[in-house]
Amino acid sequence: MLLSLLTKRYPGMRAWLTQRLTGLLMAIYSVVLLIRVLVLTPSSYDDWLAFSRPWWWRLATLIFWVSLSSHAWLGVRDVLKDYVPNVKIRMVLLKLVVLALWVYLVWITLLLCNL
Repeated sequence: MLLSLLTKRYPGMRAWLTQRLTGLLMAIYSVVLLIRVLVLTPSSYDDWLAFSRPWWWRLATLIFWVSLSSHAWLGVRDVLKDYVPNVKIRMVLLKLVVLALWVYLVWITLLLCNL
């Protein structure tokens, strides 16, 4: 049933499902982050460094940012398609959004790799 909805017959279904799954991933990460902060209670720079040092936490953070970027891309793309009727302006805005999201992803990847 679900696979038949993800075909070309229903083009918006993939975007809808992707946005829901990325939202779920971000919600799970946020809950785990809150629990870790409450349990470990980092208060100094060294504590925060130790908090973010484990490889699995850096991987989870990277997955969170990839999810956030794709979630934001889908949302902004749909808003711009709905509210910017001029195609040239819309394309410029979409390219700026893509550029910003890629810059953010590269930046967070470099930060996470240099911990």
